[in-house]
Parts: sequence; structure tokens; C-alpha cells
Amino acid sequence: MGLLPEALGRDPRLVDPLVLGSTLLLVLAVGLLVHGAAARMLRLADQQRVELEAALAETASAGARREARAEEVEHDTRSALGALRSALSTLDRYADELDRDLAHRLQSAALREVDHLEQLLHQQGCDRVAFDVREVVRDVALTRQVAGLRVRTDEVAGRALGSPDDLSTVLGNLLVNAMRHAPGAEVRVSTTEVGDVLELRVHDDGPGISAALAPSVFERGVHGGHVLSTGLGLHISRELARGMGGELHLEPAPVGCCFVVTLVRAEAQPATQPAAGPATARPADQAPDRTEDGHPLHAV
Repeated sequence: MGLLPEALGRDPRLVDPLVLGSTLLLVLAVGLLVHGAAARMLRLADQQRVELEAALAETASAGARREARAEEVEHDTRSALGALRSALSTLDRYADELDRDLAHRLQSAALREVDHLEQLLHQQGCDRVAFDVREVVRDVALTRQVAGLRVRTDEVAGRALGSPDDLSTVLGNLLVNAMRHAPGAEVRVSTTEVGDVLELRVHDDGPGISAALAPSVFERGVHGGHVLSTGLGLHISRELARGMGGELHLEPAPVGCCFVVTLVRAEAQPATQPAAGPATARPADQAPDRTEDGHPLHAV
């Protein structure tokens, strides 16, 4: 448009109204085309910028998820190795003193931890099946008992629908927490059937959890300050419980700390195996097949 006056001065034919009008329309059309093309290029650039930002955000999120998963696998691996070490060291150190039933149970508990490690290695999920809760609890409790934890499991019975390996991890984390944060306390594991739900309680008589920490105790990275705590155990345990269709929560208790794992009851009848007497941890100078009261350790 700015060049039109000069062009009109050089060529008198352009003064013709028809020619002038056509020229103006042509200039306007070209201008609109250029403007539209520029607008489309800006929109395309904005769209590509948004897509690039979304891709970068997804990459960062995926990296964070991989890092979080790696931390969880490391945590579960350390826990499983600790239980495996306790079982195998007891079998090795007291091979000539253990009765056959206790030795068999320690071997079963060790094999369960080996299976758990294999699943962690291959990052395999666990199928939901009907299983005997008491068998899982007894194996897990035994590996912690030989490590020095006083634990009673004589009030555990029933069958649940879920993953025995996941329940093993959940219970192992809860018992490790008791060993770290309530040293010397006794832990009582019991079950209660409420309709279609099986409630598994892990109650210790230690100092309990502070009121300030209790609301956030299941959040990732939150812990009570112990040098070995990572703030992952309770978070992982709650996610595993939810993955089985249940839940994990902290129940108010007048003394100590009480965690409740809710599981879906299996349709099969509860196990009819008679409950055994309580068992406690052995003193350092006592063979591991006896409790502090002198009862057989296989009464767990």
C-alpha cells in the first residue's frame, strides 16, 4: 500500500479507477493471505510448544515414578533379605538344637522370602487368590521372632482373598517398625471377622505414635526419626493392602500402637487348625526353640 503513490506517478494507466480498484483488492487479498499464514504459523508454534511441554512433563513424571519404584523395590529387598538372613542364620547356628517342626517352618519362611525376592527382581505382580492368613502370619512372625522380637500370633485365623506375598510384605514392615520404634515391646497379632472383611491387627505395647505424626504416618517419606527409617514401609504397605482390595489404617489405642489391615474374606470356610499357645523371643543365651517361658518356639 505504501508503494502505490509512487507507482501511480510512474504509470498514468494506474490512475484508471478500475485498475486502481483491482490493484487495491489484489494487495488486500495478498495481505490477508500473509496475515492468515502468519497466524497459522503462530498457532502451530504454540501447539508444538504445548505438546513439547507436555512431553517433557510426562518424561519427568515417568522418571519420578521409576525412581520411586526403585526406592520401593530396594526397601522391600532389604526387608526380605533381613528376614531371610534371620531364618538362615538360625538354621545354621542351631542346626543340632532345633526340632524338626521348627526347622521345617524356618525353611518354609526362608523359601517364601526367596520367592518374594524373585518377584521383586522380575517386577512381577501377584495374583489374588484365597489363602490361609494364619500360615502367612506364622512364617513372617517366626523370621522376626528369631531376630529378637516378642510376638504373639495365637489369635490369628481365617482365610482371605488377595496375595499372600503382599500380606507377608505388609506384616513384615509392621513388625520391623515395632522392632525399631518400640524396642523390647511385645507385639500381638490377631484377626477379627466383620461381615465380608477380615481385620488383621498388629498391636504393640510400646510408646506409640505421637499425635503430631499420626495423621501423616502413611505418607511417603514420613517417619519417626529412627536412623534406619526411610519413610517407605508404611506407605508401601498401605498401597499393597489397597491393591488386594483392602486397607491399612492406624487405630487409636490406649497403650502402644495398633495398625489394622483389612482384607476381603475368602468364600472358603476359615481354617479349622487349632490355635497354639503364645510364643515370645528367646534370650541371647537360650536356644531358639524355646521361649522366655520355656515353651516350644513352634507355638507361634
